Amino acid sequence: MAGAVSAGAYTAGVLDYLFEALDEWEKAKALNLPGVPRHQVRIEVLSGASAGGMTAAIASAALQTQFPPINQKNHTDYHLNQQNPFYHSWVNLSETPESDMMQQMLQTDDIVNDPKGNAHQEVRAGFNSSFIDTIAYRALGHTVKDPNIKRPYLATDFEFLTTLTNLRGYEYNLKFITEQGRREHRMKMHRDFAHFQYNVSEAYGDDGKIPFHFNDKEGCNRDLLINTAMATGAFPVGLAPRVLQRDAKYINDSPLLRIDNNNTTLVDPLHPYVNVNVDGGAINNEPFDLTEQILINRRKSDIKNEVFANLPTSGLNDADRNNAIEAALKSADAYVQEVAPSSFDTTVIMIDPFPNFNEIPNGNYLPLKALKFAAPDILGAMREQLMLKVDQIKTTYSDNDYSRFMIAPIRKKNGVQQLYSIACGSFGGFGGFFSKAFREHDYMLGRRNCQRFIQRYLCVPMDEKNLILVFGYEGMEQAYRFESANQKYYLPLIPDIRVKTDANGTVTVVTPSEEIEFAYPKVKLSYLLSLRKPLMNRFSALVDNLTNGKDPLREEEISPVLQRIRKRSFLQNFLLHRFLKTATHLYLSIGKFFGRGAAADYFLDAVIDDMEKRELLEEDV
Repeated sequence: MAGAVSAGAYTAGVLDYLFEALDEWEKAKALNLPGVPRHQVRIEVLSGASAGGMTAAIASAALQTQFPPINQKNHTDYHLNQQNPFYHSWVNLSETPESDMMQQMLQTDDIVNDPKGNAHQEVRAGFNSSFIDTIAYRALGHTVKDPNIKRPYLATDFEFLTTLTNLRGYEYNLKFITEQGRREHRMKMHRDFAHFQYNVSEAYGDDGKIPFHFNDKEGCNRDLLINTAMATGAFPVGLAPRVLQRDAKYINDSPLLRIDNNNTTLVDPLHPYVNVNVDGGAINNEPFDLTEQILINRRKSDIKNEVFANLPTSGLNDADRNNAIEAALKSADAYVQEVAPSSFDTTVIMIDPFPNFNEIPNGNYLPLKALKFAAPDILGAMREQLMLKVDQIKTTYSDNDYSRFMIAPIRKKNGVQQLYSIACGSFGGFGGFFSKAFREHDYMLGRRNCQRFIQRYLCVPMDEKNLILVFGYEGMEQAYRFESANQKYYLPLIPDIRVKTDANGTVTVVTPSEEIEFAYPKVKLSYLLSLRKPLMNRFSALVDNLTNGKDPLREEEISPVLQRIRKRSFLQNFLLHRFLKTATHLYLSIGKFFGRGAAADYFLDAVIDDMEKRELLEEDV
């Protein structure tokens, strides 16, 4: 699940429909209804970055309970929709009739009135981020697994991974021969992630996977899971960074974090590792590569376990047993993931609200050297380089490769695909915080796109005779196949069916009704203009407290040279100090008075311009 800021509402809608389809399919199988495909789909990894990481964490908890799907027919029922953790977390957020999201995010109490959490009145983010704590603890802090809920499509030891941008970093070194002998050239890696595994026994496997579960009110590593979810969503500058404290073993033992062959540890093994994190999407916004690696590692582990389980318990001498074990290890290490449609049994589905489909390289490149052009280009180049997945690009990928699928936003109006699909995509992804209607639309678009995806695109050609689907659809191919534009017949990996009971009590399976297009929303211009005053108040708090905060490790004494050249008489220092203090205060007061209004206007101009371009603006003034 890729990063999305407020467009996490789209990802949430996709998951709501996907889990509804899987639940209904499992229900039909459990009832032994005729004409129900028999094969099994199993989710082994939930992963994400930023808003996607937060949604993956919410999913790990939501799947332990029963919750109602939320669709266009029932979404206005607040009592019902707050029972769905995806809708409640991403559409309702922490909004109330008295306080909408922008009113909450422009409040200043996170800076000037938080003596426990921010005693020094530090400025930690452009927006008040307290609402994230409310949502995270509500979604993850109280979940207890319902023992009556059975979801065979979720692995009992499923893994959860979310990316992080670690501002402290992990130290690596390269050794060089120098005049002073062998010296270490030090570097830091800030790409980070937290890797959890559902484990009721709470046993740690010395593999970097943090055990967690929701089997009781305390849970295992529940607080770490919550803090991790908030850390991956800490959008740089816009939302507050988060501190994580992890046992050193979860870092030192992780094969995905170790990029060298040294036996040394990444962090001090005797002390917990503490660091500040910002948005995981800043470095890896689409962790499909890590997800794929985890799936491969799980398959290798399965192969080893299968071989070990089949070893005779007697009749083998030590040499033969050792040879058998060695053969098992070699067999597992030699495993190569199947990707052909006829033989694949593992795949990655990426949900990406902002795929880079439309960014076609510009052939008319102009070598502009002015700082106003070069500065943003430098930042853009750094960002793009961080996102580059060299190993994935090197991997041969053909039209016959079924190892990756993607669910991406597609919005149509009267059958015509629209340029802008996601309402929350306005203003750099923060648009959803300006209007609940934006989030409602994207949630329903996610459901619609997911329905279309599993019905028509998460499919395999029948003539490939994939053994899993041959088994699953035996005797019922005609009922589920569909013909595509290339005149080939396909079968879906996940049959989209619903269990229905008629008036006579007869239970059958039916095709669900179509998720129709949801009305594209608009926000009133008068509402956006009403934000000018709270924006001015927020800018004032930011300016007044921007320099607050101390780091004892970075406090430096003024050099003796500077002390000498600044030395003046007591009277000069006193008079100059008083004059400068008064003049500076007056200057800042005047500048702040006029500047905060200009800053608010500049902010609103950018928001209004972008929403007008995306046809999201209702001009009522």
